[in-house]
Amino acid sequence: MSYITRTGNLAGTPELREGERGPYTYARVIVSDRIRQEDGSYTDGPAIAYDVLVSGNQAVNLVAAAEASGNIRITFAGRYRVTEWQGEQGTRVQHEVRADEVSVSLIGQKVTVERSRGDASPDENTPF
Repeated sequence: MSYITRTGNLAGTPELREGERGPYTYARVIVSDRIRQEDGSYTDGPAIAYDVLVSGNQAVNLVAAAEASGNIRITFAGRYRVTEWQGEQGTRVQHEVRADEVSVSLIGQKVTVERSRGDASPDENTPF
C-alpha cells in the first residue's frame, strides 16, 4: 500500500455512520489533473474517483461542512490502494484511501474555522 495526497471535489454529501470505533464516513472525491500540452496550454485529464474513508471527528466535521456548503473542495492524505475486478461492463477499478488527514481547500471557497475544546490531536505526544 502506498501513501497519497490529493485535492478534489466531493461528488455528493457523505453520510455519517457509527461503528464500533466511533463515527466514520465514505466520501467520494473526484480529481481531475491539469495536463500541460507541448504548446504550453493546459487540458483537463481524466476524472478519477477516490473512495475516501474518514473516521472520528474528521468524519463528523466533513459531513457537517458538506451538509452546510454542498460540493466542497477538499484535500486528503492517507494510505492508498487500487483494486480491480471484472464487472458486467468489463474491468472495473476502485481507488481507495484510508484518510489520516482531511482538510477543506481554500481555493475558490470561504472557510470559517472554529477550534473545538476537548478535541485531541492525532498524537498528543508529538512535539511541534
